[in-house]
Amino acid sequence: MARYRCRPNVMLAAPIVTLPTAIAHHVCAELAGRPDPAWRLLGRLVAAQLFPGSLRHTITLPPRDLNDLLSVLLDISIDFSSDTLSPEACGFTEADIHEAIDLHQHHYGPLLDY
Repeated sequence: MARYRCRPNVMLAAPIVTLPTAIAHHVCAELAGRPDPAWRLLGRLVAAQLFPGSLRHTITLPPRDLNDLLSVLLDISIDFSSDTLSPEACGFTEADIHEAIDLHQHHYGPLLDY
């Protein structure tokens, strides 16, 4: 999901996440299907940054929206039967998710619990 290891320190402060196309489309569909209009708005913000033909998309969002997006990524990738993150369900590894969350928490504080 988020590959920050090779980026300069200046870029680490930017509220961005890089997603493969399949995951970005899955997240947009998930957000569009939620009843709260705020989730659908976030889906439109993400969808507006997707470029046809790209394999990966760098999504730039305000910190609160990025927090919400990371929460949704976690929500759709948790295997409740075993209480573990399921890379098969979301297309990336548990380490990728934790790396993105750690970076977000370092710059913007803890994920908000809604």
